[in-house]
Amino acid sequence: MNTAKTLFTTLNVLIFLTLLSIGLGLILSFFSFTELGEIDYSFTFDGNKIAISDLTIAHYIFMGLNLIFYFVFIFGLIKLRTAAKLILSNNIYNPSLSMNTDLAGKSFILTGVFWWLFDGLSSIHFDNTLSIGVSDKTFIYLFIICIGLFFMLTSKLFTNAIQLKTENDLTI
Repeated sequence: MNTAKTLFTTLNVLIFLTLLSIGLGLILSFFSFTELGEIDYSFTFDGNKIAISDLTIAHYIFMGLNLIFYFVFIFGLIKLRTAAKLILSNNIYNPSLSMNTDLAGKSFILTGVFWWLFDGLSSIHFDNTLSIGVSDKTFIYLFIICIGLFFMLTSKLFTNAIQLKTENDLTI
């Protein structure tokens, strides 16, 4: 049960940090849209100075889609947190445990696939490059997809365990 407590605590911290970073990003975006204050909202990326006023509508579309899938990722983390809470309460034969791990797996797969496509499309659109090679980020996306597949497999195992328990309880 110490592993489940560690998972539960790690998920709480990860959800908090992800929501905090999204909130700070939204506040910065709000300030850039309204141009409150005299702050220079520019940053350097790969040696190029980029000002927020130079961003096109495509940048904002990509940021919006990315934000939506951050929330899908957080939804998966919350479902995984709920599953960890059920395991901590020793409620393994609860059907909601199977449902929560399945939803967490599906959201991780959806997020990994989208971020992989998002990375490729943004490099094509913004950098005008098409790379067939495998980068470090690709392995991260594949790892997120593998984690999602693992949680979907675990969900199926929980469903089978629940069916076996109900059959066992009915047998005299």
